Amino acid sequence: MSLTVCFTLNGEKISFNGNPSARLLDVLRFDKNLTGTKCGCKEGECGACAVIINGRLVNSCLVAAGSLGGAEVITIEGFSKTEMFSALEEAYASVSAVQCGFCIPGMMMASGALLSANPDPSEEEIRTAISGNLCRCTGYNAIVKAISIAAKQISHKNDSKSSENEYCRVVTCESASLNEALLLLKNTGSTPLSGGTDLMVSGSCDKQEYLFVNNIPEMRQIVADDKYIRFGAACKFTDVIENPLTPSILKEACLQVAAPAIRNAGSLGGNIANGSAKADSALIFMVTGSILRLLSADGERLLPLSEFYPGRGKTALAPDELIVEILMPRFGIDNYYYKKVGARNALAIARTSFAGIMDVEAGIIKNCAVAFGAVIDVIIRLPEIDKMLIGKTINEAKSVKEAYLAAYDEAIKPRPGRVGIEYRKDICMNLLRDFLESNGI
Repeated sequence: MSLTVCFTLNGEKISFNGNPSARLLDVLRFDKNLTGTKCGCKEGECGACAVIINGRLVNSCLVAAGSLGGAEVITIEGFSKTEMFSALEEAYASVSAVQCGFCIPGMMMASGALLSANPDPSEEEIRTAISGNLCRCTGYNAIVKAISIAAKQISHKNDSKSSENEYCRVVTCESASLNEALLLLKNTGSTPLSGGTDLMVSGSCDKQEYLFVNNIPEMRQIVADDKYIRFGAACKFTDVIENPLTPSILKEACLQVAAPAIRNAGSLGGNIANGSAKADSALIFMVTGSILRLLSADGERLLPLSEFYPGRGKTALAPDELIVEILMPRFGIDNYYYKKVGARNALAIARTSFAGIMDVEAGIIKNCAVAFGAVIDVIIRLPEIDKMLIGKTINEAKSVKEAYLAAYDEAIKPRPGRVGIEYRKDICMNLLRDFLESNGI
């Protein structure tokens, strides 16, 4: 299958006529001879291939070329012509922040993306911004120092032009209508692709025909009604983090999804549809009792997320359906507890995760809901156990606490994984106890 995709590359309008599932990384290096974008891990972890797409840092190894319709892409070759690059280049050299240089193009892109959005970052903000960029030579202290120096130089020059006009324009991408996408899905049986951060890593990307839904307007909006906050399934994690309608529990979970370049690309719908028990947003939507709005060319279905996962890697999504929206309750979710146990923060694939909701009204527990991720093949959500605490006062809940914990201890049977079964079980029970104690139980 071949597809013509038109987008802007370093200020020049171009068209790509080829395999729509080709990695942008490969298109840049082999088709466009822009070899400043380096090929490192091809899994979105090292950041060597980072570019700017529509004003945001993204790892090009996880971007399918077919998703770029109407986009603006800037590589290190384009960025190197800006005044911001000159300031960063001088600052990096002044503190010897470069050794072998392999990681530096991506590191420079991350630095520029940060300073475009935040001209006066703290050290913590700098470290967060480059957290998805691995450097094997220098460590990171010199790089952090260089970015701080460049920020002061840019601020001293009062140079807003380089960040706003030269570098970080945000454009409105071309996009198909939702109805058109549903008809294509029905007639072609293509695999929907929004963020692609899982599919591109899987290695099967060149064996599938994709329907790119990342820019469908109805799937990119976040709105609220009397009962729900409605998140478009194509919303990126960064969109969710930045939107004032987003509840704190979901914002906190999204902030712990990998590094900025991944959050700028990965989407809610993709995170849910991959069927993984490790999916960060799915855990939150599960514990809050959220509902999926599924659409096909023939109609609409509303399905509780708790009914969406029949098994590992499996979903209840029909072949001709799209996840269009996630409906998250507006009320009763403010008092929450969320913990994620992972390895390196910027990778942050959960080894175990936990979310709990405790809604107390007039001294009575109106709702208690807990969920565990990355423990078994699906997210654990057991309302029949949580009912033991609902309708009770805090003191009454204390009297059944041990029975409640014993019920979960019996129910949770972790499967083997990257960490031991006993370790994962201990984490689950410790987090559950901490959740109860934080609520006075």
